[in-house]
Amino acid sequence: MVNVEADEAIGPGRPAMMSMMKQTTAWPTAARWLPAMLVAAVLAGSSDAADPLRIDQLQLLGTHNSYHIAPDRFAMTMLSAVAGSRVTPLDCSHRPLTDQLEAGGLRHFEFDCYLDPEGTLFGSPLVIRLADAAGAEVPAFDPQGRLARPGIKLLHSPDVDVRTTSYTLHDALTDVKTWSDAHPEHVPLFFLLELKSDSFTMTRPLPWEGDAFASLEREIIAVWPRERILTPADVQGAAATLRDAVAGRGWPPVDAHRGKGVFLLDNEGALRDRYLAATAKSRLLFVSVDRDHPEAAWMKRNDPVRHEAEIRRLVEDGFLVRTRADANSHEARANDPRRRDLAITSGAQLISTDYPEPDLRLSDYCVRLPDPPEPRSD
Repeated sequence: MVNVEADEAIGPGRPAMMSMMKQTTAWPTAARWLPAMLVAAVLAGSSDAADPLRIDQLQLLGTHNSYHIAPDRFAMTMLSAVAGSRVTPLDCSHRPLTDQLEAGGLRHFEFDCYLDPEGTLFGSPLVIRLADAAGAEVPAFDPQGRLARPGIKLLHSPDVDVRTTSYTLHDALTDVKTWSDAHPEHVPLFFLLELKSDSFTMTRPLPWEGDAFASLEREIIAVWPRERILTPADVQGAAATLRDAVAGRGWPPVDAHRGKGVFLLDNEGALRDRYLAATAKSRLLFVSVDRDHPEAAWMKRNDPVRHEAEIRRLVEDGFLVRTRADANSHEARANDPRRRDLAITSGAQLISTDYPEPDLRLSDYCVRLPDPPEPRSD
């Protein structure tokens, strides 16, 4: 695995962690990842050697809240006074997206998306105003004024958890697309989009309804051209439904779709159904639905402890599954690998983590995968 060579730390507590990582630079030993190696062997050997490797036979590591930078110390103090230990999981930061791709070998990302068509909703968050009023020294926030521009914004929670490596969806997709252009033989990259409109303050984000879905797809196409996106229609082909194309058969071959992006809708329930209705004629995003739904191709099963058996069945039937190796920083703080190991051995193809590298303030817990079950050409 590529050594870590990042020059900057992000978020409170990261300088010590990054400094220690620069001194050691070694990723976890192969012995620790025996479960991952075993499942990789199973996936690689699950079809005849002459058959092309399918997308559903990959196992890829990605980050949860891939844009996230932990609140600064002033903000954490304020939030802790209000919410106590419930804010502890917020103290987690990720490297910039290009570093995740290059140094970490990560191949899928999760973005929390808020509508902001006028560029007026998120440029002056409460925690920054409070820091200014208190004369607190905090890192610069949006120094280039990206949040004042119209377009979809990336943040975890308006006014309270707002620091990010990419202020806009456009910027995040551009960074990944630039890397993709330089590595055109990469396996498909996956983008999990959570469309949010919640807020714990007076800020009132816009709901995702009506033309909002068209604006989302326009922003995606503005960066990733249609021919560089693997869509539901592409996978469905001549089959009667998307499910018919995938169930028992799997996804298309990897080699036919190298250099492309795949977009997944994280939301389920009513918002997902609104998206399906609004994009009935043509859509960019795959949706997480029940396995018997006509649009079934991937499913979100975030808890591999509760859903291990179901994940295995879905994978065996050719569906893609996304699961989480850790949640709410519990595994890192307890240095508990059980959920991580189940996520890997379940065969889920998309495994998300908050810890692709260890936060040494907590433990040496992290999630790494061996090289994928194919010759690496990216």
